[in-house]
Amino acid sequence: MTHGKAIIELAEDENKTQEGIIARLPKEQLKSLFYLFAGKPDSRIKVYHKPLYLEISDIDELNNCITRKLKTHNIDAQITSLSIGYDGSSIQEFGAWSEFIEHHWQSPECIEEIVVKWDFMVKLQEFELPQRHTLLFRVSSDMKPGKFMQLMASGNSDEFDQVDVMTAPAFCRVDFINAQISKELINEVTDWIDGRREPALITDLYYWFKKRRQTIAEITHHSIIFTYAMLWVSGFFWTDTNIYNNEMTIRIMAIWLFLGLYAFNPIGKLGHTLASKVYRALNDINGKKVVFNFTSGDKKLNAEAINTNKQHGKKFLKQTGWSLLLNVIAGLIASYLYMNS
Repeated sequence: MTHGKAIIELAEDENKTQEGIIARLPKEQLKSLFYLFAGKPDSRIKVYHKPLYLEISDIDELNNCITRKLKTHNIDAQITSLSIGYDGSSIQEFGAWSEFIEHHWQSPECIEEIVVKWDFMVKLQEFELPQRHTLLFRVSSDMKPGKFMQLMASGNSDEFDQVDVMTAPAFCRVDFINAQISKELINEVTDWIDGRREPALITDLYYWFKKRRQTIAEITHHSIIFTYAMLWVSGFFWTDTNIYNNEMTIRIMAIWLFLGLYAFNPIGKLGHTLASKVYRALNDINGKKVVFNFTSGDKKLNAEAINTNKQHGKKFLKQTGWSLLLNVIAGLIASYLYMNS
């Protein structure tokens, strides 16, 4: 206020004047300025869980798709920025798209995360001034433990609620005033995601086993104990029938029970050992959902991962084969003893 005079007046009619007004602003123009400088736009987020194999051409194709879509609207200004996170927590930012395309990627560092942001102003009929919209796309090979701990330590509930988004392989977020534009942009990103190749570091069969490694290890462990129990009971029936003519004394039964129960401990340890080796072999397989092939370090890491995965795959088959062989032999012996008891 200045000498009791209003600085800004909300005018219903732009042609209307009033004495004592220093500045006059129509309602719609003030609303546009509010959204532009102080308003918090609505947001729409979509998470993607599909495995992705990405090269420079893939990211460039995504930018072309978004740029073509934006040209169908009345865009007043547009800024595209990109940042790349490397292993070791180093970050490289590109202020212009041409810098990213022309960058020399012959470096030993490996990429862990890519974030692309399209910031643009859209002219809308219901607003006097262009309105700001943003599209952010993030794809990451893995969420760093440090970043997760940072979210927990921040105490910001809004950020912590987004942990499921941050831990996803990829997601896009649109901050918008116009809902139709946000839907069109998310559809563009979704179509682009659906057209990407999947990583070939491991076969689909190994990937299926890796996702269920805990269950497979538990089955391996309990199958050893179960077949031993079958062998023990069948052996008891066979001994009682063929050696003691169904007249086994209480004393012999007690000894048989004691030895059988005592043997459960080493058999359980044997099953646990085999299960641990099966789990370890599957866990060591590199099954990242997002694989980058940008830098020389990326290409070297991917080639080493393929060879390493083959070795771990052979270990998994070997350990699984041993446990299966023991179960088959024990099952055959148990079946023979039971049939002849």
